[in-house]
Amino acid sequence: MNKAKKQVTTALLSILLLFSMAIPTFANHQESKPVLTKKQSPSYVDLVDQKATSQTKSLFAYLESVRGNSILFGHQHATTEGSTISVNDGTESEVNKAVGDFPAVYGWDTLSLEGKEKPGKWEGTQAENREALINVMRIAYEKGGVLNLSAHMPNFVTGGSFYDTTGNVVTHILPGGNKNQEFNEYLDMIANFANNLKDNQGNAIPVVFRPFHEQNGSWFWWGAAFTTPAQYKEIYRYTVEYLRDKKQVRNFLYAFSPGSPFNNDEAKYLTTYPGDEYVDILGFDTYNNGEGTELWLKQVVEDAKLISKIADSKGKVAAFTEFGYSNMKVSGNPDTEWFTRLLNALKSDPDAKRMAYMLTWANFSAEGSFTPFRDHPTYGNHELLDDFIAYYNDSYTGFNREVSGAYDIEVKTIKEDGIIHTASPTDKATIKNATTTIRVRAVDSSVSKVAYSVEGSDKEYTLKFNAKENYYMADWQPKASQNGKTVQITVKAYLGNKVVYEEPISVNVEARDVVAKTYDFDSSVAGMTSEGTYPESISMELSHDKKTLKNGTVRLAVNIPDASQTWQELKLKMENLELTNVNKLKYDVYLPIEGNESATIQGVATVPPNSSEKYGMGQSKRLADLEKVKIGNDVYGKYTAEIDLSTAEKLEAATELGLSIVTSNLNYQGPIFVDHVQLLNDYKEPVLDPLVVDEFEVYNGSNAKLDEKYTVASQGDPINLSLDQNHKYSGDYGLKYEYNLGGSCYGGVTKILGGVDWSEQNTLQFWYTPDGNDQKLVIQVKANDVSFEAYPTLASDEPQLIQIPFNTFVVAPWDTSHIGEKLDAVNAKKVQEFSIYVNAKELGTTLSSVLYFDDIRVITK
Repeated sequence: MNKAKKQVTTALLSILLLFSMAIPTFANHQESKPVLTKKQSPSYVDLVDQKATSQTKSLFAYLESVRGNSILFGHQHATTEGSTISVNDGTESEVNKAVGDFPAVYGWDTLSLEGKEKPGKWEGTQAENREALINVMRIAYEKGGVLNLSAHMPNFVTGGSFYDTTGNVVTHILPGGNKNQEFNEYLDMIANFANNLKDNQGNAIPVVFRPFHEQNGSWFWWGAAFTTPAQYKEIYRYTVEYLRDKKQVRNFLYAFSPGSPFNNDEAKYLTTYPGDEYVDILGFDTYNNGEGTELWLKQVVEDAKLISKIADSKGKVAAFTEFGYSNMKVSGNPDTEWFTRLLNALKSDPDAKRMAYMLTWANFSAEGSFTPFRDHPTYGNHELLDDFIAYYNDSYTGFNREVSGAYDIEVKTIKEDGIIHTASPTDKATIKNATTTIRVRAVDSSVSKVAYSVEGSDKEYTLKFNAKENYYMADWQPKASQNGKTVQITVKAYLGNKVVYEEPISVNVEARDVVAKTYDFDSSVAGMTSEGTYPESISMELSHDKKTLKNGTVRLAVNIPDASQTWQELKLKMENLELTNVNKLKYDVYLPIEGNESATIQGVATVPPNSSEKYGMGQSKRLADLEKVKIGNDVYGKYTAEIDLSTAEKLEAATELGLSIVTSNLNYQGPIFVDHVQLLNDYKEPVLDPLVVDEFEVYNGSNAKLDEKYTVASQGDPINLSLDQNHKYSGDYGLKYEYNLGGSCYGGVTKILGGVDWSEQNTLQFWYTPDGNDQKLVIQVKANDVSFEAYPTLASDEPQLIQIPFNTFVVAPWDTSHIGEKLDAVNAKKVQEFSIYVNAKELGTTLSSVLYFDDIRVITK
């Protein structure tokens, strides 16, 4: 295990983009005395946090100076997990037992703060878990190590884990969402940890914080299938601003780390990038199972090269934020030189080698280790131990002893220009409420006015600054004519007459109860007339009342003498109405309760001249169950009629509506009040058959709407979907599926089904046109958290209707924890996702081709 002394010149390097500092000096593994690093006069760094502590600024500068001279090795749970260590208190490490030194980079997760991972405990309080994590981190810091904190946050909607992808979580935790407070409390926990993480002199200990990682995949609730790019950017920005600005966390560097590969496409890598103002470290995550390693290594080098260049252009640190040999066995691995091959591949490219560090995952078990072990009581030495020792001995790798002066470099931060961004709504968001709050934040930016406009009008509406929320805010109410459509909102910020910020935001409006017209009768009851009563023994007089309620209202002076009657109808009519885009009627009725507690009331509507077709039937309520309202000295019940008119024929052409108050068993003489009549547009979700995956008709020819429902596999080759009218089985449209096999040798798309029940069906059926190229078509169904696959042929090019029995599906070969499971009635009761992949049959295949699909459904045979 003797490692040759690593020699690094002490000449000063000229670091790209404002970095100018000494090369780190690496200590000899055989010597215990530290080697000091030369310093030069203060330099400047461009950080997310201009007020970062001096140690945090130094860490950033140090990591930048490492690039190209060494790559630091990191390990998740380095001193709190391992099958060959005897304690989990931060003093022992499986890596140290294997090679004689600790990692240079130590990783933990916010799960430890929750007590779900060591050193936290399930039964521990939040304070106890916080102190436990602080203690092991402080030990690593005192060794000179670099600390990382990732964040596998729980599902704030369902209470499930980070793997629970249901509930559209990001929508609910962004500002204005009903789970924003719960998310804030989680961030409070992180901030409380960060602000208490201090060394023995009381200085805050720096941490690389890496939230919302691998977001371009779809295995976490913040993944691409469940979060738009704009939503991801905003939740990342919100997290940074909350910790930095609200909670005054000054010891975090912020890392951005989507999953590889990126196919040498900068735009793909930056799809969810929240902006230079919010990221200090650019990273990427990727794993390999030892098979197809050569292709994987090529991808890693391409990705590292790409990210290194992007980091240089932005003044950021580049890092290999997470990597690993997944499913690495104690023995019998297909690749026993995996670590050195990976290192040599990175070293082979002058840009790829410029990763500041590379962090592998935790050793939660001997059979699931990510670093090889030594002297295991059952297994002895791991099969890859010699290779890992060679990796360690390589002069380019940096372990704990070689980290020197990471927190002593004197640097200053550059003053930021500031940023303005729209926090809500986000681009391509779906608006579900009739009122949406527009929120704009100006961080370190001077503005004199913030305003928004809506497509179709040049009128601007001013947002007011809310000091408590620290947002410029205004409420926007879409028009009834905009419900069910895509609407563009343009937000602008001004400094004087100059526009300093402009952002167009497209939103899908699918709102409940968008108001087309409201009648409050404050000044008159014009347009409201009496149409009599049923039976005629009931009397009613209509008038305008300006005194009884707060404002004006319709007063009905009634005499209903016979409590034995079961249909007592007070008929009203509203005239001169514009009913285009109206599909719902709503109005309030006030009537006394005392003496009539058992009587019932309901509202009904008609569309004249057809008075026989009544809408709103079956919504009667007992007067005793109504909301109580004090009017004068009497207690009235408030009944709100909500009447669906979506099935009413000729409604848009009508100019009148009949509305009736129908009581049963009421005996009353006196006033009844009608107020706040609203004509509404209520968005109706398309009624989808749970047994139909897709018929491609619901998108109405819109490829944009199609794209919203399907997520392209982030680590695969490019896939392009579009609707096609020439290749179909039925209806107006089929699916055109263009695939481009290249560096990843596979590509695919996924549609979220949300847990539909297929337990009474037994066969998947669809129409498709193969392309005759004989690649591997994979039809994947995720059911009950198990991924099942079937493999129809692509050898022919004949259109065909295919039926695949459930019992012929097999568990995906990579889903090793579920091998042997069947797509039976138990698993089919909860079908979560449907995917179509095309895999290359041979490595290195490059091919672009087209498939067509239609009428994908499940049946019973």
